[in-house]
Amino acid sequence: MSTVNSSTSTSYITSSYTSGLTDLDTAQLVEDAYNIKMEAADVIEVEIDDIELQIAAYNDLLDLLETLSDASEALTSEAELDSSRDDVWVGKSAYLTSSDANTDAADIVGVMVEDTTATGSYTIEVLQTATAHKIGGDTSADKDSAAGIEGTLNLVAGDDYTATDIDVTSDMSLDDIADAINDQSSATGVKATILKVSDDQYMLVLSATATGENITFDSDGADTAVAQALGFVDEAGAYANELVEAEPAILNIDGVEITRKSNTVDDVIDGVTLYLYAEEEGTQITLDIEQDASSAYSAIEAFVDAYNDLRSFFLTHQAYTAGEGADEDAVLFGDSLLSSLTRDVYSALRFSEDSNTYQSLAAIGITLDSSNYLVIDSTVLEEAMVSDFDSVAALFSMESDTGSDDLLIFDSDGSYTGTFTVNVTVDADGTLTSADVGGDDSLFTIDGNKIIGASGTAYEGLTLFYGGDTSQSIDVTISSGLAFKMMNSLESYTNTSDGFIQTRIDRLEEQTTRLNEDVTEITEKADAYAADLVERYAAIETKLYQLELLRTQLEALWGNDDD
Repeated sequence: MSTVNSSTSTSYITSSYTSGLTDLDTAQLVEDAYNIKMEAADVIEVEIDDIELQIAAYNDLLDLLETLSDASEALTSEAELDSSRDDVWVGKSAYLTSSDANTDAADIVGVMVEDTTATGSYTIEVLQTATAHKIGGDTSADKDSAAGIEGTLNLVAGDDYTATDIDVTSDMSLDDIADAINDQSSATGVKATILKVSDDQYMLVLSATATGENITFDSDGADTAVAQALGFVDEAGAYANELVEAEPAILNIDGVEITRKSNTVDDVIDGVTLYLYAEEEGTQITLDIEQDASSAYSAIEAFVDAYNDLRSFFLTHQAYTAGEGADEDAVLFGDSLLSSLTRDVYSALRFSEDSNTYQSLAAIGITLDSSNYLVIDSTVLEEAMVSDFDSVAALFSMESDTGSDDLLIFDSDGSYTGTFTVNVTVDADGTLTSADVGGDDSLFTIDGNKIIGASGTAYEGLTLFYGGDTSQSIDVTISSGLAFKMMNSLESYTNTSDGFIQTRIDRLEEQTTRLNEDVTEITEKADAYAADLVERYAAIETKLYQLELLRTQLEALWGNDDD
């Protein structure tokens, strides 16, 4: 809004011109004339205020729509390989229970599951946890004095590490030798510590960094004299003081005994990593892997909340009082853009899924109240998610199916829904050459193994991936889902570059810029006019003052004729 307005300019004129030469109130005359000139600017200022209220309302609306769009996106899934999805519909949760009421399952086993893990149930029994190999050397009365041992110590623990030579000189103490070993621990898989056995006894202890791996000192015939001198092995090469044996982990999963070197087991059940904390033979731990209904439920709640916030905005800007018109806060009352948006949002909510289970929001306990706010019946929604999670997902999210394992939905923007049969053609070498629907091969382009919907066709935005090597006809079915429909409906409004709302805001801002320029021009002309009046009235008052002085002088010379 302009920084110059009638009240500011009037105050300036009133204070900047007070001659006091005559009894004429010329300052008021100037002020009145100025205000008449500024009346047009005052009208424009009111118009600017109204437009800025509209801009603020549109910005609030844009924020609400972006929140609803984000909430919708969270409930959608990309039409791509399950291995690369991360949406709420593929999330998994793991639950552990113990057969022994006195034993906490989490004290025995920990678990992490990936989103692509198949749901299921497993019985686990930890028979033995893996341990790290530890061996001790001879005790010494001093850990800081020279040990008098000289030679090469070659050691390693496990196939994942490399046997490495460590030079030991006669002036090195136990501490020095431990430091030299630790400098190479990343290569050897062995670390060293000094154990204080008593006030005058210290022991150099070697530990394998990995469980289930033995520490060895002879690699390719290496000399073990230093290892013997330190007391780790005897003359035959056997461990002289084995503190902890290297034991593998042993567990039983559904009756199958499994042995691993580590307590982290990630190669038994696809997508599942088990962490073995304690052995508890005889205690059965049940692992249940289920859909992450909690995250999906929270995402649905966020969607409902985002819609209800938008609904409040609609109600505010549609409010009116009979006989009086729109309420003061209904800035966008009667706005065609808001009316169009309202219809599109309600149309998306009325989405109907072609399903035998859940065809609408009402079927899963989400209904509209008398004011068209969404209300969740938590009991019905929870039951729906427990009894048929996939059908709830299909109601909200994109679902796709092909009649062949050779054909996958690689990508889709949700614009296509329905069923079609794609005829895939490969050459004699099994290379994909074309794809058509009903004999029309202009509907798709081929890029390697990708079948891409051609621009301007019903299949634009859809990409298929064909991994077969024979020609075949394959049925493809794609359902967009309510959340996908909502997100796509809002895109034309929320797009920050050329969306309907941003375009309207830009146009209004351009209008305020022009109006502010008009106010500035009117104000400058009014200021110039007032300044001119000041000069004219000043000249008139000067003349009147001079005439008054002349009259006074004449009266003094000739007397007053009235006497």
